Parts: sequence; C-alpha cells; structure tokens
Amino acid sequence: MKLVKEKFVKTEFGGQMVEIVKAIDFYLEEKSHTNQWEEPEKYKRLRKNIDRSFAQFEIFKLAVKQFYGVEYHLTRTDDYFGCCTEDGEDFLFRFERERKASGKELLKKLEKFEELEAAANKKDEAYEAEPENTEAEAAFDKAYKAEFQAMEELLNGIVELTNGQIDTETAKKMLFTKRAELKKILEKAMN
Repeated sequence: MKLVKEKFVKTEFGGQMVEIVKAIDFYLEEKSHTNQWEEPEKYKRLRKNIDRSFAQFEIFKLAVKQFYGVEYHLTRTDDYFGCCTEDGEDFLFRFERERKASGKELLKKLEKFEELEAAANKKDEAYEAEPENTEAEAAFDKAYKAEFQAMEELLNGIVELTNGQIDTETAKKMLFTKRAELKKILEKAMN
C-alpha cells in the first residue's frame, strides 16, 4: 500500500497518531518544568501519561510499518517535533515550535521600548505645556500607545525566555526599578 502522507494524517488513524505525538511532546515539556520533589503528584501523573502515550505511539508505529513498510520514529528538537525515519530525512508529519526570543532580541526590544518611552515623555511634556491643544493630546496618545505595545512585547518576551519563572508583574517591576540589572541579565543571555 502506498503512503500518501497528506491523506494519512487526515484519516482517523493518522489523526490519532498525530494527537498522541502532540500529547507526548506536551507531557515531556510539562515534566521538564516540574520538580518531582516539590510537586510529586503532578510529576507522577505526568510520568504515567508519558508512559501510556509512548505505549500507544508504539502501536501506531508498528501499524504504519506493517501497512506501509516505513518505520517512523518520534523526534523532538528545540525547533520542531513530529515523526520521521531513523535517518531524519523523511517526515510523516512535523510541527514547528514557536521560537522563543533570545537575550539579544529582548535587548533590542528593551532599546526600542526606551526610545518610545523617551518619545512619549516628550509628547507628554508638550501636551502638559498646552493642555488645550488637541493635536498635542493626539500625538501623546499615539506615542503612549506605541510605548505600551513595546513594553508588552518586552514583558511577554521575558516571561517566555524564563519559561514563566519571571511573571509579567515581576518583569514589569524589573523594567521600572532595576533596568540596569535587567540589561546586564539580557546581555548575559546573549552568550
């Protein structure tokens, strides 16, 4: 029987295989962020789910080999996960991961935020000098929105880079009270 990958993943069997691979990836990712000593029940539950999912995957793997003569293996990297042949040349299916921002990218976002912050402060001073000037008010609103959006992107990037170890509120406090230290941390993350 000839394997047509696009059709295979749309079948009930293929769709279930895809879901098992997604589940394995999810459980392994969760387990990597779970301390077995601080959260023993969650860790134990994840191990059980991982074992069960791998057992199910083996059944799918054997069935695909039996029907189509191709043996696919689970593959996981920082960039993607999916099923491929042992040599990594032929993918049955592959899912790209969202790439996390690097320290260098976050440093650029911080610099952009600082530029927009300075621009918004100037527009604010101009508006405060002429509170009746609607053009000054509109210019300040526009500058403030750009500053706020840049801040949101930076904070989300920090949370993502630290896998949630630093939450949004803590990242915001760091940005406004310990900015020099934050820059040093991001510079270190570049290496």
